Amino acid sequence: MVERIQKEEEGQQRIIIVGVNWLGDALFMSPAIRAIRKAHPHAHVACLVPPRCRELLKGNPHLNAILCFDERGADRGLAGFSRLVRTLRAGRFDAAYLFHRSFTRTIAAALAGIPQRIGYSTWKRAWLLTKAVPMPPKDTLHKIQYFLNLLERSGIPSDGTHYDLSIPDADRLYAQGLLRAAGCDSTHLKVAIHAGANWHLKRWPAKLFARLGDLLSERHQARILFIGSADDRPLAEGIVRRMTQPASILCGQTTLTQLAALMKEVDWVVSNDSGPLHIAAAVRARVIGLFGPTRPELTAPPAAENVKILFGSIGCPVPCYRQWCPINLCMRQITPENVAGLIGKN
Repeated sequence: MVERIQKEEEGQQRIIIVGVNWLGDALFMSPAIRAIRKAHPHAHVACLVPPRCRELLKGNPHLNAILCFDERGADRGLAGFSRLVRTLRAGRFDAAYLFHRSFTRTIAAALAGIPQRIGYSTWKRAWLLTKAVPMPPKDTLHKIQYFLNLLERSGIPSDGTHYDLSIPDADRLYAQGLLRAAGCDSTHLKVAIHAGANWHLKRWPAKLFARLGDLLSERHQARILFIGSADDRPLAEGIVRRMTQPASILCGQTTLTQLAALMKEVDWVVSNDSGPLHIAAAVRARVIGLFGPTRPELTAPPAAENVKILFGSIGCPVPCYRQWCPINLCMRQITPENVAGLIGKN
């Protein structure tokens, strides 16, 4: 599917950015998208992403179109790959910036006849690139800098590291209504908690989230709001059952941009290392990020006054990509009192 965002002009240069897979990555890419636009102000710039990332890019002022490629769903297999090649060929692109290291996407760009193909060199795909940039050593660059480095090595300077994320007015009104329905008004300290993450070890234990909610309710008469997708709802329900104070569960009641609007309306957001953490940072919400098996210098939001990071390091090598740990001590090093203390200072 191709979503047009801005009017096209005849004869303009046509650029495709082949994006990466996760929500946080969609925001990590936004400074690089902005840099490409600044370097090519009159070009038609499109971005290829999985469907789940489309909403975060839809309002991006630096894109003309969004193309979706669902390799694990509707576009899986040879038929989906063939559709991708045809879509790229129909786009008549002059250049492709391959932020994704996928061999499949790279060969699709080559088969589509895109004359300039710029990406990081890997042993599988270096021969398919017309500009192969040496890969930086593993885990040495923040993800934002990882994309910007590719551009800088290709002659496009950075335009800063801040995120681009637009919120429609309708989503702001929806978020305000959701908060009113949850019993929140301007007199309350409103704290939104996102307890999910894309793998188990990145999640702060449920009992600690429950204790944090109770602490904030008791000390500050805070309204506690659990946010996230519908998939996060069972986790939130389990936390609320452990609490002695009331809390609202709003999981599954927002789109991504409505979630962004909600985060902008509350006083604090507390989140594990996850896509919603970066959404909160993008809208300049006051946010506390909880890190253990991942390194903040690689995957935290860019440093800013509104962003606080707690890192539960215990000396284990990080990033740690284990899917299970019998103790998960790094996350348990962060205490509810640590988090509540940051909120209590403001």
